[in-house]
Amino acid sequence: MKHLIKILLTAFLSLPALGLAQSMVGTTAAYFLSIEVGGRGTGMGGAHVAAVNDATALFWNPGAAPRVRGNETLFVHSEWLAGTNFDFVGAVFHLGGAGTIGLSVTVLDYGDLIHTTIEDPDGTGLIFSASDLSLGLTIARAMTDRFSIGGTVKFINQQIWHEQALSVAVDVGTLYKTDFRGLTLGMSIANFGLPMRMTGSDLEHFYDIAEELYGNNGKIVSTLKTDYFNLPLIFRAGFTMDVVRNDVMSLILAVDALHPNNNYESVNVGLEYELLKKFYLRAGRKALFLENTEEGLTMGTGLRIPMRGMGVRFDYGFEYFGRFKDIQNFSLAIDF
Repeated sequence: MKHLIKILLTAFLSLPALGLAQSMVGTTAAYFLSIEVGGRGTGMGGAHVAAVNDATALFWNPGAAPRVRGNETLFVHSEWLAGTNFDFVGAVFHLGGAGTIGLSVTVLDYGDLIHTTIEDPDGTGLIFSASDLSLGLTIARAMTDRFSIGGTVKFINQQIWHEQALSVAVDVGTLYKTDFRGLTLGMSIANFGLPMRMTGSDLEHFYDIAEELYGNNGKIVSTLKTDYFNLPLIFRAGFTMDVVRNDVMSLILAVDALHPNNNYESVNVGLEYELLKKFYLRAGRKALFLENTEEGLTMGTGLRIPMRGMGVRFDYGFEYFGRFKDIQNFSLAIDF
């Protein structure tokens, strides 16, 4: 375990120093896989790889799934950028000695769009739709009372009108809890998978292979060949620890370092205040050390309502997104 801690700390401390790499913003497919999930994670500034303790672990860190309180089903909704709707549904089930499994569905819906052409820039009268979908299966296991590990296999689909792109990817993550002030170390690698390429009938066109010849077939069916684009691979390493903890309240600090393949490295920082294990206040700061970003301050709140044999938790997260519309994230979790 000591070697694992050294590896995690070395990776965490070295990430900001890698900022000399070239930015690759806008060069990957399936960006929706990077949209952060859950009101708690959003409110804490995205510093969640080691702090996550609910079914959003299926997104943040599959290695944290064994620490989820009981069996849990979680629903997330966010009115994301430019009028799009983001939804996530996840469920975690503990199987005793067989480990923990999780199922997740992620959808980004772009809504109905007006079909336009160069000749008809105001619309042709046709309406089309676009959406992104990911289905995930997670298997995780607590190796000891301190260390857990997990992985997720995901099927990914992007669709716009009659075109689509398919891929398969995996996430892996680990979590290790120490004796010092609740210090917990987490690490995850997300979206390691096959590149995506758009195919479909919208790419089929008529082509005249010999325009200079009279009488030849000028309507040979041809297909435009699109490029492959990599998935948004991201490495997260972070920690969370108690600043204050007693029988009445607690205050935790969480810090994540991020190393994506489509941007520079950055750091997220978050705080969570808990009162009577029922009321929560959260705040955070995203994308520290990252230039030319619209992301910034976050805040949120939460409420847990214990019931007979189960618990219900509401979480709300708010993210300031600069010149874009602010993002609001709503979560409902039921554990039993």
